[in-house]
Amino acid sequence: MDLTWSQVHAFRVQRHHLARRAPKKDLAKVVGAMGGAQAQLMSAAELQIAVRVDCAVSDVRTALWKDRTLVKTWLMRGTLHLVPSADLPLFTAAMRTKWMKPRNAWLKFFGMTEQDAIEFADAIGSALTATPMSREELIAAVSKGRSRRLREWLRSGWGGLLKPAARRGQLCFGPSRGASVTFVRPAKWLPSWRELDPDEALLEVARRYLRAYGPATKSDFARWWGPSFPGAGAAAWSGLASELAPVSVDGVRADVLARDLDVLARIKSEPSVQLLPAFDPYVMGHKSRDHLFERVHTRKVSRIAGWISAVVLADGRVSGTWTHVVANGILRILVERFGPLSPKVRSAIGLRADSLAESIGAARATVKFA
Repeated sequence: MDLTWSQVHAFRVQRHHLARRAPKKDLAKVVGAMGGAQAQLMSAAELQIAVRVDCAVSDVRTALWKDRTLVKTWLMRGTLHLVPSADLPLFTAAMRTKWMKPRNAWLKFFGMTEQDAIEFADAIGSALTATPMSREELIAAVSKGRSRRLREWLRSGWGGLLKPAARRGQLCFGPSRGASVTFVRPAKWLPSWRELDPDEALLEVARRYLRAYGPATKSDFARWWGPSFPGAGAAAWSGLASELAPVSVDGVRADVLARDLDVLARIKSEPSVQLLPAFDPYVMGHKSRDHLFERVHTRKVSRIAGWISAVVLADGRVSGTWTHVVANGILRILVERFGPLSPKVRSAIGLRADSLAESIGAARATVKFA
């Protein structure tokens, strides 16, 4: 099937719930549909959800720490994410496939063998319960008889030694105690837990990826899933071979789930404008971002140290970046345009800014264009 980028963008905008906000009751469902909210910057993750769901950022916190329908932990790309609690067993099972191997450099740095790393992750899981433990409490529980260097790295905010436990389903975040983070064991903390076959879980994760980010390639999926899983892209595409259909998007070869071909063929491109927060999943889903903006703007979107800017999305493409401050109850947004913006787009940006102001509890919003 031959497709245009306009069709593809319309498809992805719909699947990411960016055409119109979903009702608050569907908050966890929407987070699942978008493949999780990237949360190394928690305020950005809250806004990623708020632009897709008719909710306040306080509703995201309630879902995390009171209802426990969302969970925070290290997942794709070794990065903190918010995902539905019901989906965490799926992600962690997929990360236990034979394709997940600690890097030799990582093992050498910490003076471990692969078996040592597995046993240490299990020790962390054994120490955790449904009662939140601070980082220092966890260190005290698992570091006896271990090197000083290991204890120091356990204190690191980067979580280098905690990530393997998280990916094995042994650790997730609990509610903070003031400025201190806490950790819990997912099987004890979350409403339910189940064990899944790792290889089947990887295929289901790839299906869900394609539902939101298709058309895509196995390299796109591998980039989204993370470099710690060499071979995962090829394994997923091989396992899904009977479910995939090739397409050409303005001459670019990619794959979709065959069940989505009719949707793509019939989809109508409707005008849509959105203010996407920093690290938004819509921008993070593919190996190349050439389909989103011209390369001359790359450094404005993909900044130093891996920072992904907040962007203005118009009809599925990035047309600028934006920054914001909140002062005296007013959300003040500055938009840096990549080119001229029509009056309709400017007006829509204003409406989106008003929605964001409501979500964060600001009295109103103002927008300036640079």
